[in-house]
Amino acid sequence: MKRNVSMLLLCLAASLLGIGCGPGFKLNTPDGFVELEDQDEYAFRATTAQGVVMSVRVEPNRPKGNLSFWTDAIDLKLRNIGYTAEASREVKTKSGAVGKQLRYTRTIYDRPHIFWLTVFVTDADVFVLETGGDAREFDKAKDEVGKAIEGFVPG
Repeated sequence: MKRNVSMLLLCLAASLLGIGCGPGFKLNTPDGFVELEDQDEYAFRATTAQGVVMSVRVEPNRPKGNLSFWTDAIDLKLRNIGYTAEASREVKTKSGAVGKQLRYTRTIYDRPHIFWLTVFVTDADVFVLETGGDAREFDKAKDEVGKAIEGFVPG
């Protein structure tokens, strides 16, 4: 009987630990955005009423690469599919995480669009914060997006 109780407690503890497993991060939804429930391949996705979208993708850091490797890989892919690189800069969050932000433009349906990809790398995961939308609308949301990125905490 004691053995069954011990096994039950062990299984319960293991299942409770499993609840918190997986890639974790903290990101506050920017003011003016609403979080979307159906996120498919995203760990987080939110939008403004005007269509500016902010999302977070979390991928395993495999093959094991550093921030420079992952930002170069992302940059090459985006340039190859028609994005125009405008700028890149180092970012540091309030929690002390260091990342790199890549900024692009692209014309969609004859309208200029802006895209920011902010990348953070831990030993286990690569976090990509993607934000984009029509240039006119993006400009109105960029301060709130910047605040959200500053408050990001990779897990």
